[in-house]
Amino acid sequence: MRICLVLETGGGGAGRHVLDLARELPLRGHAVAVIYSAMRAEARFLLELLSLPVTRVEVPMTRNPGPQDVMAACRLAKALRQHGPFDIVHSHSSKAGALARLVPTGTACRIYTPHAFRALDPEASRLSKAVLTAIERMLGQARTDALIAVSQGELAFARAQRIAPGRCHLIRNGVIHPRSVDRAAVRRELRFAEDQLVVGFVGRLSYQKAPERFVEAMVQAMHARDDVHAVMIGQGAYESMVANAIERSGLAGRFRLLGGADAQNYIGAFDVLMMSSRYEGLSYVMLESLAAGVPIISTDVAGAHDVIVESGREGLIVGGADLINNLAGAVLGLAEDRERLGQMKEAARARGAVLNGQRMIDETEALYRRVAAEKRCG
Repeated sequence: MRICLVLETGGGGAGRHVLDLARELPLRGHAVAVIYSAMRAEARFLLELLSLPVTRVEVPMTRNPGPQDVMAACRLAKALRQHGPFDIVHSHSSKAGALARLVPTGTACRIYTPHAFRALDPEASRLSKAVLTAIERMLGQARTDALIAVSQGELAFARAQRIAPGRCHLIRNGVIHPRSVDRAAVRRELRFAEDQLVVGFVGRLSYQKAPERFVEAMVQAMHARDDVHAVMIGQGAYESMVANAIERSGLAGRFRLLGGADAQNYIGAFDVLMMSSRYEGLSYVMLESLAAGVPIISTDVAGAHDVIVESGREGLIVGGADLINNLAGAVLGLAEDRERLGQMKEAARARGAVLNGQRMIDETEALYRRVAAEKRCG
């Protein structure tokens, strides 16, 4: 098959997802093109994309809507004409998803993966949610042959909002090639003793990931116990705010800020991963954590129930009005009960074995074939 992957944001989970598809699908005999924007792309994404056996086409796209979208749409349409025809045009995240479904795609099947609907943000205004959902509903009904939800929560939202009715499919994310690390060596590098409880945060330092929640919860836990420490991996708009909050806490010596380091080289040295996000699709960081046998403390976002089948087994799902206090309490509970923490580590590794590996590629390829066959029979 001739497959075109389109995305605006070259980073995060969407970027990871596209790179995995772009690496594995050519190995199965498919011709793959990737249309991407370098404007918000991470350096690691661009470097990895260059190493893949795919056609690469850069089309500048911006995250926020505006007049520049007209030029982006024209360039995208031209790229699809020049490098097509395609059997599948698979767009990722909201901006690329909108543009790729609005422009002509010939006879190609239009497939869309939102990677977390923006309307899932519980703090978004009612008007914002209504407008975003109306756009998704319009495109889903008129210009989408299949919508792929990466978590059960995302699927439930799409169905409840009648987005692409009858054409929504659940294909959970998965880490294709989990990486193992020498836990003891990494902890020595970070200057952590084996008996200290290390809680990690991995993600963009942005509104969605809410790193300020992580800092507040960890400061509270650190005041209660001397053996609790934190690692933060990520960069973004909230970088200065996070650094200032840590400095004001007086506990900067118990935080390690690793910036844009490759998280897979460090997650295996954590005892717990904390996801403090406001909303998600299904975070790759959670899946990497499971692969490393690291339990998760997560806010109640889409994807949390996909990786944590039962709260208290592979990890803990935390909510409530007093969220910061509850996150800190979850950390302290595991610090005090290391036997329970050990059991959760084993359960996390077992769940990771179910979700990770080639499963996501298998299911996506099967959907491509099924949708293309249905369109031909039409």
